Amino acid sequence: MTEPCVAVCEFEPTVGNPELNTEVISELAESCSVDTQVTVFPELSLTGYDLDILPEHAIEVPGQETDALSAIAADSGIDLVVGAPERDGRELYNSLLYISNNGVEAVYRKRRSWGDEADIFSTGTEATTVETPLGKAGFLLCYDLNFPELSMEYMDADCDLLFVSAAWRQSYASDWQLLARARALDNTCYVAAANHRGSQSGRVHAGGSLIAGPRGDVLSKTTDGMRIVGCPIQETVLKSGRKRNPVREARRHQSR
Repeated sequence: MTEPCVAVCEFEPTVGNPELNTEVISELAESCSVDTQVTVFPELSLTGYDLDILPEHAIEVPGQETDALSAIAADSGIDLVVGAPERDGRELYNSLLYISNNGVEAVYRKRRSWGDEADIFSTGTEATTVETPLGKAGFLLCYDLNFPELSMEYMDADCDLLFVSAAWRQSYASDWQLLARARALDNTCYVAAANHRGSQSGRVHAGGSLIAGPRGDVLSKTTDGMRIVGCPIQETVLKSGRKRNPVREARRHQSR
């Protein structure tokens, strides 16, 4: 009997072409292994990362774009974590959507803006959790990964898994892996971290999407020839990691 897995999918979105990017998301989801329950895609994977075009391509949630993604989830039998610019009234958010065959089940809005992102995006104000076939999960978007206090909110919420989507540049590639591993170790949880690959609008992205385990070790990582990697989520591994590093127990004890 196979164990349920999380996967990360890495690709180079076409800037300003949500329809084509949705097709790629569908192809990647269909290519995941049969034991995959949830797959994570990069930040703003629906539109590509170009701040100039995002207001034009922002989506309402739910809406026709999320309906199309829900159909992909139904066809593939896999829940999707997809990055998109979200329009809510006059506000624009850099959002991460958890979508199943039932539609949008959770929306996370990025809480720490990088550089010029602050000129167009409003910032989210709260952690978001969702119950998944793999257990309770939380969300981070790219620069959020640099702030341990954000991920610790998910430890306090008893999450076993963090979904991280990013458009992490090549010039900061070493930080990417280090921070993903650190957040896994800090919180004794799995981190499924999907990054862009290739170049978009003058940005060269680092790739290197990965899944880290509760001991901070890299369990699976993409390569130039492998855009999809997966890893089983195992209760025994979580228990072992938390026994070795009882940080959760210590935080609960100190907060009493």
